[in-house]
Amino acid sequence: MQNESWLVKKDRVWAMRLLKDKHPDEDGTTYIRVHYASCRLRFLHGITPHVQLHESQKLTYEKARDLWRSSVETEWEVSKKPLWETS
Repeated sequence: MQNESWLVKKDRVWAMRLLKDKHPDEDGTTYIRVHYASCRLRFLHGITPHVQLHESQKLTYEKARDLWRSSVETEWEVSKKPLWETS
């Protein structure tokens, strides 16, 4: 898994962004942030307006990798481009 990965559900209504933290926590663990979002007008193949962010999770690298793999094996696909504006 790279420092950043974008997944979009095949119906293109839901998406997730997996982003590696730049710095490890106090215990030395580097976490992956997972941000979930939806777009009632469906995600485009690139930056999409009208995106609603829902929840974020902080996962270990192993758990995030498992989430990514299991998502791709089911009804999610990898987006080669970002799906919403980030700061």
